[in-house]
Amino acid sequence: MSKPFTPERLANIRRIRKARRLFKKIPLFAFAYMLEDIPDYTFKQFLDDLRIRRPGKKRKGKSFLCRYGRYWAMREFIRLYDQTKDIAYALKAQKLRNEMTKPYRLLVRYKNLYRELYYSPLIPYSQIKELSDHINRCNNLNEVDKVIADFDKYPHPY
Repeated sequence: MSKPFTPERLANIRRIRKARRLFKKIPLFAFAYMLEDIPDYTFKQFLDDLRIRRPGKKRKGKSFLCRYGRYWAMREFIRLYDQTKDIAYALKAQKLRNEMTKPYRLLVRYKNLYRELYYSPLIPYSQIKELSDHINRCNNLNEVDKVIADFDKYPHPY
């Protein structure tokens, strides 16, 4: 059970309510009416009674991860998981979250030749995916080198 308000506290609450009600009805003369009821009432008290006393609205901070390329793909997998409740989407989102700030590692394999490429984690995930698909469609090593050179030359070629 809650503690009852003291008589002073109740008087303050009633005074604040009256000041606000009068200010809403007759803003020009509200202070004068309050002075009639409470002779030692000051203008400073009146302004204090009109002040909103609740804490300000808390703003949700932006995630610092949104600048990374994998972030929006992770959010998409989370959305798909929320819609379908398929655990595979949650696992994909978790994997992307774990790799979020690490550079992209692309392993290019052509016959018995291997090449490992590293790209900034700030590049959008979709562009790295497109680069990977583009490399997979290449028929020889020269085409692979050209695709990689084009990607490295321009920030967003695809």
